[in-house]
Amino acid sequence: MRALSARMLAPLLAAVSVFAIACASPPEAEKKAADQAASSATSAGAEKYAPSEFAAMTAAMKKAESEMSSKAYKEAKASYESAKDLADKAAKAAVAGKAAAEAAAKAEAEKQIADLEARWKDVQAKAEASAKKMKADQKAVWDADAKTVADGLDAARSAVATDAAGAKEKLAAIPALLDKWDADLTALAAPAKDDKKAATKK
Repeated sequence: MRALSARMLAPLLAAVSVFAIACASPPEAEKKAADQAASSATSAGAEKYAPSEFAAMTAAMKKAESEMSSKAYKEAKASYESAKDLADKAAKAAVAGKAAAEAAAKAEAEKQIADLEARWKDVQAKAEASAKKMKADQKAVWDADAKTVADGLDAARSAVATDAAGAKEKLAAIPALLDKWDADLTALAAPAKDDKKAATKK
């Protein structure tokens, strides 16, 4: 009986030993998968566009690495698997977040273009009304600034569909020019002092 028991026990002990060794092995495959997923999430802009998901992924990765360093391989394996899932979620959230941010930036840029175009039409109308009062040097400056405004608006319209931030940059100089000419043309259109005196005498 003892011999039989020993024969039956030996394979069982061997199986237990193999299982123990397997459990004691570092979860390299899970670590690699988690690292790759985390890298993809970072490349997708998760830190900027999906900050909460990125933070959860980062915490899970740190936990897994700590367990790996402590040779708690069973726990590390589970943590790496969790980190990979969180990284995948972070990558998807980043793609969606980036798309939403780009749509919002485009809408904002389009509104800015429309507002500046409306202001530009008003300024042009004032310039036409005051054209005869402009001196030669002022007319030259107006022509140069008018070209700057028109070119900037055209460039912004062309860029807004694919690069909203770039479109806004092309508009950066326009508001100040419109403010300047709005004030200058308003002053130019105002009656001169002599005209006021003449009107008072009448």
